[in-house]
Amino acid sequence: MRRLRVGLLSNPTAALGGAQRIGRQVATLLTLAGVSVVDISGPNAHVARARALEVRDTLTALVVVGGDGTVSLGAEIVAGTPVRLGIVPAGSGNDFSRTLGLPINNPEKAVRIALRALSQPDIAIDAIEITSSGPQALPHRSIAVGNLSLGFDALVNARANTFRLTPNVRYTAAVLRELPAFTPIPYWISVDDGPREEIDASLLTVCNSGCFGGGMRLVPDVRLDDGTLELATLTGINRTRLMRFFPRVFRGTHTTVPGFSVRPARTVSVGVRDDRSLRSYADGDPRALLPVTARVLPGAVRLLAELPQRDLGPDRAETT
Repeated sequence: MRRLRVGLLSNPTAALGGAQRIGRQVATLLTLAGVSVVDISGPNAHVARARALEVRDTLTALVVVGGDGTVSLGAEIVAGTPVRLGIVPAGSGNDFSRTLGLPINNPEKAVRIALRALSQPDIAIDAIEITSSGPQALPHRSIAVGNLSLGFDALVNARANTFRLTPNVRYTAAVLRELPAFTPIPYWISVDDGPREEIDASLLTVCNSGCFGGGMRLVPDVRLDDGTLELATLTGINRTRLMRFFPRVFRGTHTTVPGFSVRPARTVSVGVRDDRSLRSYADGDPRALLPVTARVLPGAVRLLAELPQRDLGPDRAETT
């Protein structure tokens, strides 16, 4: 019987370098299980992507070891192909892994889940394709599986990436740094190719998983496999109320805040109505400058995991 051939992609910088060590452990576990492992890791995402694309058609699955950014890189590589994506959480936030209920800080169990899934029917989830016609558009296809941040959350994401703190502390610290100078952003948006709307919003996020910031569940009832995205916005709120909003997201009590709304969408185009330069962030990493368009790719990514049967809050993920 032909051995299964699985690509392995570890992020050398995730978890302050710890993901690289976990990647070696994962390679050993897969080999002991009789799997043929092809290590396609590289010093950066560009090299890893190129290596993966060279061998993708020979793989049964791709297992990524890292955080949310590494997961979205893996999704970019396998989206729209029969190659399945396995995840071993080894990043700082691991928000997408929390959404799936994958074990955090337990690579052995994560590998067992991936191996078991190899013999089970495919589980397909949606993805977000991000495009931009601007001068700084990414040179490759841009895919996310979690969320596309376009407002205050994007500014906080950029700031948080400069801190070497635990995920929720880092996010809170970034909120405190960004808040004093923040004012609502004047956007234009178009949903499902409809007419342009003008809104001034503090928060504007296109959600697939709805989970970010080390356990925040912005859209608690979101589904990964329903063929739609969720556009979450927060309008008409001052700095004081914005500061109080984010702790409520951890507790799940934010959905009743006046000005917070969620609506389904298949395509969302967003730009700013002034001359500011605003960069989008997706799954923790910088993407294109606005204007951008986010489009759902139904069932684009096949997972080596099971979809959660119920909502998992930030404290429900396994840690042992």
